[in-house]
Amino acid sequence: MVYELPVIDFSNFEERSSIISQEILDACKTIGFFYVINHQIPTEMIQEAFALSKKFYDLPIEEKEAVAIKNNRGYTGLYVQKLDPDTQKQGDHKEAFNFGPFINDKYNYPLPEVFAESKPQLEKFSRKCHSTLVHILEAFAIALEIPEEEGGRNYFSRTHKYDDPDCTETLRFLKYPRNVESSYKEPVRAGAHTDYGSLTLLFQKDIGGLEVQASRTEWISAPIIENAILVNVGGAFDFWSNGLFKSTIHRVTHMPEHQTHDRYSIAFFGQPASNTPLTAIPSKIIPKERPVHKEIPEHLQNKILTSGDYLQLRLNAAYQSSN
Repeated sequence: MVYELPVIDFSNFEERSSIISQEILDACKTIGFFYVINHQIPTEMIQEAFALSKKFYDLPIEEKEAVAIKNNRGYTGLYVQKLDPDTQKQGDHKEAFNFGPFINDKYNYPLPEVFAESKPQLEKFSRKCHSTLVHILEAFAIALEIPEEEGGRNYFSRTHKYDDPDCTETLRFLKYPRNVESSYKEPVRAGAHTDYGSLTLLFQKDIGGLEVQASRTEWISAPIIENAILVNVGGAFDFWSNGLFKSTIHRVTHMPEHQTHDRYSIAFFGQPASNTPLTAIPSKIIPKERPVHKEIPEHLQNKILTSGDYLQLRLNAAYQSSN
């Protein structure tokens, strides 16, 4: 069987919402990944974000480490995160910087000067990512035919409020440095994993390397499509939807271009407010029984977890395993 990632056109959403929502449902029930074209984020804004990311990663290591990650906000260096702790000996060969929400140019965590002086730009980009994510969540609710009395098309988006103090969404700038050290023996640069939240928006630039496990045995490339956003279902939504929406394993592999060129990407991780209970979704399409989710400890499989509970379980596994 030949697998490929679907491309979904979001133009004229209000007029075409039923068609678009069904296409998204089909993608989420099968491979869990899809591209969105004709979205609402300007190309220039994305390019400016990549330029700002490069400016930060060009700083001396001491300046980057001065804003080391705390409470999932800040900088992580090479090998700090281990996305596939069961098989990786070393952590991921990447650097990352995690941002939380910006509120009226204000930010509650330490920032290096290069980001501090660009807070208005970062806030605009972060909010555009959030509004795009909300658009997709509305399509989820339409596809699942959630009754109006239960929230209708706003059922999921109402738990994703950018200005809510409980918001845990994350904008992440990533760099995979070129000239991979001979001491790095892993076959991949970011271990095979599923994401932690509801939805992830991924922006790729210049150099690929992302692969998706389309079946239990077959990996396929997720190539760069100009002006498209790659979207994938996160583990929290897989758990929330009783396995209907597939959070598919993916990884970043070595490519020949990585020897001479840095690879940059930007991710926006949607996450329901941390106090959101991941309980039954009011939809006749959702399975009644929840399958076993191996990322959840056995003693918690039948417990009611909040979004915050789920996120903390995943973060603990990814970071503690590399210590």
